[in-house]
Amino acid sequence: MSRENQHNITNVVFLGENGFPKGLAAIQRMTLMAKALLVEGCKTTVICRKGVGEQDHVVSLCTKGKYEGIDYLYTSKNVFKPKGFLDRNIQKLKGLFDEYGYLKYLKKQGEIDVAIVSNMSAIHMLRYCFYARWLNFPVVLNFVEMASSMQHRSSFSKRINDSLFDRWIIKFFDAALPISNQLLDHYNRVVPTKPSLKLPILCDFEKFNIQSNRQESYFLYCGSIAYKDVIDFVLQAYNSINQKEKTKLYMIISGGSKDESQFLQKQMNEGFENQSVRLFSNIPYEELVELYINAIALLIPLRPTLQDASRFPHKIGEYLASGNPMITTNVGEIKNYFEDGETALIANTYKTDAFAEKMQYILQHPEEAKVIGSNGKKLGLNEFDYRTQGGRLKTFLEEVLMIS
Repeated sequence: MSRENQHNITNVVFLGENGFPKGLAAIQRMTLMAKALLVEGCKTTVICRKGVGEQDHVVSLCTKGKYEGIDYLYTSKNVFKPKGFLDRNIQKLKGLFDEYGYLKYLKKQGEIDVAIVSNMSAIHMLRYCFYARWLNFPVVLNFVEMASSMQHRSSFSKRINDSLFDRWIIKFFDAALPISNQLLDHYNRVVPTKPSLKLPILCDFEKFNIQSNRQESYFLYCGSIAYKDVIDFVLQAYNSINQKEKTKLYMIISGGSKDESQFLQKQMNEGFENQSVRLFSNIPYEELVELYINAIALLIPLRPTLQDASRFPHKIGEYLASGNPMITTNVGEIKNYFEDGETALIANTYKTDAFAEKMQYILQHPEEAKVIGSNGKKLGLNEFDYRTQGGRLKTFLEEVLMIS
C-alpha cells in the first residue's frame, strides 16, 4: 500500500454522545459532521454506549442500523433508558464492555481510521484516549464548550471535572476541532504541538426549504432552561417594546422537567396580559423548523462572559436557514461573521434596552428586516452548510492520521 493510500481517510467513528439520531445540539453537530464526511466518500459510524430515550415515547429505532447514510450501533442493545436503578446500571456496564469490544472489532476489520469524540466527562474522555492508544488509532476532540466557564455546572464534582478537562484532559487527544476562536486559542496555548482546525456551526439548509404559512406575528427564542437568566433577559426586552398586543413572543425551552416548564409558563402568564408569551417544549424537529420559518425574527442574546464568547450556538445556523432576521449581541463568534444591519441585527451591549431597540426595528421596518434575513441565509449557506465543510474536515483528519 502506498504512503498516500495509507493516509486516505475512509472510516470515521464518532464516540461519546448517546441518543443518536434524536437529540439537541451535540447530537445534531455530530450528525452533520458525519454527513459532511459522507459527501466526501467516507464511511461514518456512530457508537452509543447506552440508550437515553424514554420508553413511554414511540421510537422507531433499532439498536443497529443506518440513519441518513450514517451507520450506528447501541452497544447496550437498548435505545431506551431503563426505569429501574439496577437495570440502568446493568445497561451502562454492558454498554461500556461492548463499546470497547466493537471498537476492537472495527480495528481488526480495518474499519476505523480515526475517531471524533464529544463528551465533557473527564473519566470517559480518558477512557476513549486509552482505547485509542491501545488499539492504535488517532482520536480527535470535538471542542465546543469551555467547560470550566459554564455557570450552571456549579457543583464541586463538576468544577473539578471541568477544570481537569480544560487544563489537562485535552492534552491526551491527537488533535481538536474547536468551534470558536476563543477555544482555538485556548487549545493552542494548552497543546501548542498538536494540530487543530476551527470547525464552526453546521446546518442542513435543505431541511428549511419549506414555505411560510405565518398566521400570527411573533418573535422566537430557543434555549435551555439552564440559561434562566437569558430567558429573563428576553422577557424583559420583549416587555419594553411597543405593539405587544399585535406581536407575541414564542419561547422554545429545552432541558426542563414538566414541573419547571409549568412554573415558567405560569410566570409568563402572570407577567404578560392576554397570554402574549407562549411556551413550547419537547416538540418534534419538523414543528421546530416550522416555528423558525414563520417567525418575524429569531432571538439569541449572548452574554459578555467567557462561556458565551467560547461557544457558538448550534441554533444560529438554524436561525439563518429560516431566512428570517436574527437578533443577537456582539459577543464571541458574532463579530467574526456578521455585520449589523446587513446579515443580522446586533446589539452592541448586553442590555435589555439595546436588545429591545433591535426588536423594535423589526416591527418598524419589515421590508428591511426581510432583506437582512435573506442576506443572513446567504451567509449561512456559504459558511455553515455542512456540505461546504466536508472537504476541510476530511483533509484535516488525513493530516492527523499522517502524523499520528
